[in-house]
Amino acid sequence: MRKIAVITSKGGAGKTTTTVNLGHGLALKGKRVLLIDCDSQGSVATSFRMSANGSLSDLFLSGKGTLTQVRPNLFILPSGGIKLAEAERVISNKVGREFILRNAMAGLLNLDYVICDCSPSVNLVNINALSFVDMFILPVSMDFLAFEGAKQTLRLVKEVRNFANTELELLGILPTQFDPRTRISKRILELLRINFQKNMFKTIIRINTRFREAPNFGKSIFEYAPNTTAMEDYQALTEEVLSIM
Repeated sequence: MRKIAVITSKGGAGKTTTTVNLGHGLALKGKRVLLIDCDSQGSVATSFRMSANGSLSDLFLSGKGTLTQVRPNLFILPSGGIKLAEAERVISNKVGREFILRNAMAGLLNLDYVICDCSPSVNLVNINALSFVDMFILPVSMDFLAFEGAKQTLRLVKEVRNFANTELELLGILPTQFDPRTRISKRILELLRINFQKNMFKTIIRINTRFREAPNFGKSIFEYAPNTTAMEDYQALTEEVLSIM
């Protein structure tokens, strides 16, 4: 079982879009995939218009969460919304609080991939996710603040690696919202290649309004906009992740 966190300190960089569409892309390839929503906004569940009885907040508090199947081979553990922030406060004084997710998931079977959609915050939930996963994807949208957020995220990961998960590795930096018509997109992509060339995915996610539209219909990009560049980009990312992992 391969475990991946999708994380960056900058909001709006495409974390949930990547989690949902990479997850469904892998499921369509016959892989059994679990998406864990580590953000109290609950956008992963919203993207599939799902409701569930159990959640990540319940798992933190009781050690039990309920996985809901939303597509063939694709399952979700929703965040629990505002309850997740409340759960974080409750567990903050517990011994081993950084490893609650890892311990609770130790008996998880019959899955090929687990993907954690993290919030753009430095919090205990994200630290739990990074302590649990093997690798992380760092999406970077084409603006300077996102580029700076990527560097902040790498510093956070370094700290977590030092005290909680020495085997945590970067799967890849993913350029998102790339618009070839704008100078800023070209400049940020250039900066990424100068600073992180060896760690970048070959795939670039191009800007496309279909990504914002798809959640309104409760669909992934593979369902909502097949045969478009938006689908092609996440299909390429899916193939690239499969080739690496």
